[in-house]
Amino acid sequence: MIDKKISLGTLITLGTIIGTFVYTQGIFAQKIESMESNGSSNSQKIMSNNKKIQTLEVSVAKIETKLDERFNRIEELLMDLE
Repeated sequence: MIDKKISLGTLITLGTIIGTFVYTQGIFAQKIESMESNGSSNSQKIMSNNKKIQTLEVSVAKIETKLDERFNRIEELLMDLE
């Protein structure tokens, strides 16, 4: 048969289970908030890095253009020497 009495041990066990559940939920909520703030910070860093990469790509393209122009000029000079 099932004993319908509530003993002190049962109350302590229930209190421990409920306390553990509440504590665990609090920790998970804190971790989620921390991850959200890190995510937005990382998103801003990624956007900043994308802008820097685009700037570098433009600079590299300018350098390549100048090199091509100078190479063409060298070719012209060599052709004139012949």
